[in-house]
Formats: sequence, C-alpha cells, structure tokens
Amino acid sequence: NPSPGLHTVQWVYGCDLLSDGSVRGSYRNGYDGQDFISFTLGSRSFVAADSAAEITRRRWEHEGTVAEQWTNYLEHVCPEWLQKYIGYGQKDLERKEPPDVHVSGKEEFGTLILSCHAYGFYPKAIAVNWKKGDEIRDQETQWGGIVPNSDGTFHTWARIEVRPEEWEQYRCQVEHPGMSEPGIFAWEPKSSRNLTLVVAVSVIAAILILIVLVGVVVWKLQSG
Repeated sequence: NPSPGLHTVQWVYGCDLLSDGSVRGSYRNGYDGQDFISFTLGSRSFVAADSAAEITRRRWEHEGTVAEQWTNYLEHVCPEWLQKYIGYGQKDLERKEPPDVHVSGKEEFGTLILSCHAYGFYPKAIAVNWKKGDEIRDQETQWGGIVPNSDGTFHTWARIEVRPEEWEQYRCQVEHPGMSEPGIFAWEPKSSRNLTLVVAVSVIAAILILIVLVGVVVWKLQSG
C-alpha cells in the first residue's frame, strides 16, 4: 500500500516507424519518479521494476486484456496517427510563401532613413540586407526581429541611414526560400513616382490626340 501523502504517476508511450516498414513501440509507467512497470511491443509482455510492480504485472497478465489493448494501440493506432502527423509536417516543410517587400524613405535632420519591410513570408528563414552598389552595408544596418503574423506567416524589416544625395546608390536585397533568386528593391521617391505618372498620362494623351487626328483625316477624305 502507498504511504500517506502526495504521490505522482507518470506514463510514457509511443511508437517508431522503421525504414523497413516495421513498427517499434513501448509503454512505461513510473511512480514517484521511479520506474514501475513497462511493456514492449516486441515481447508483448510486462516487466516489473520492483516487488510492488510485480503485483500489478501478475494482475494484468491474469486479466489478459491489458496486454492486448497496448499491443493494438502500439501496433495499429499509434502508427496511423504518426503517419498523419508526418503528413501534416511535410506540408509545412514544403510550404513556401515569398515576402511582399516595400521600401520607404524619410528624411530627418539632414539624414535619409531608408526602410525595407518584408511581409507575409513563410518559412521563417530570411535575409534582408541593404547594399550600396555591390557592397552589403551590414555595419550600418539596423534589423528588426522576425515576428509572426496571425496567419502563421512572418514579417521583418531592415533600416539604414544614408546621405540624401546618395539614395540612388542603395538597394534592399531580400533572400528567401520562396523566391527563385534574391530580390533587389529600390526606394522610389514620391517626386519620381509623380514624374512617372505624368509621363504615362502624357503618352496616353498623345495617343488619343493621334487617334482623333487620324479620324478627322479619314472623315475628310471620305466626305471629299
């Protein structure tokens, strides 16, 4: 009989799928931090660790059903669940979502701060670096942590302070398993974006004017 007071009981059980297709499984029971009784799939029998556990072993073997239950679990149920978990893990290992990269710039006290943000990538491993020309400027770069999102993806950032007149020399380089090759991203100032928009609008307007002129000429020729 156990002595009065608080006691602990532990169970450890599991199975292994071997390369030849066979299954190896075991069950161990502990009492107050000491081995008590165990069962292995190979022997299909219980082994008592001491005289107290011997009483339990005899009772379980006399009943006959306990060994059958553990044999069924370790030989069939456990491997089935293990295969499912391996499948789930394989999907995660094969999952690759490339980052959505955004580069921004802000001038403060005569210094330009360039920030490179990578959003929504998976897996977690990623390299975000600032380059000046072909040289990685890791000494001047400040990195943020790789932080999880609510959907299981991650985001991070890298920031560097540069001279405003040298902004065109800097590029953000991002490497991630979801990308076929390293991505190079540059900051595009608002003035540059506005110029691009103006050029695009001008080109469209010129095309429309040309279409109208051609239409007028054709109409005059047909009328004449």
